[in-house]
Amino acid sequence: MTPSGLTAEQLQHQVHSLKEVALALAEVMGCLGLRPAVTGRYRMGDIRHCFADISLGRELLGYAPRVSFHDGLAELSSWLEDQVATDRVAEARAELEARGLTE
Repeated sequence: MTPSGLTAEQLQHQVHSLKEVALALAEVMGCLGLRPAVTGRYRMGDIRHCFADISLGRELLGYAPRVSFHDGLAELSSWLEDQVATDRVAEARAELEARGLTE
């Protein structure tokens, strides 16, 4: 068992979509009403699907995660409490569209 209570096998095969990460982070931060906007639009050249694979690190270095997904989000949430965020989504979207980089 790892310190998070999950076995190494359970930690090895976790897959989370960006939407799942956003919802879990909103939950950890106490923003239950916050929902990600999934527009179906994307930027030219965006990678549509990407998966992190730590198997080589596990094989060569004996690496194993010590923090679970949810514990890591809780730690991130604590750090975010002291940060100042500026919403520039509309500005970024307008710039991408002006450059013809969205579909």
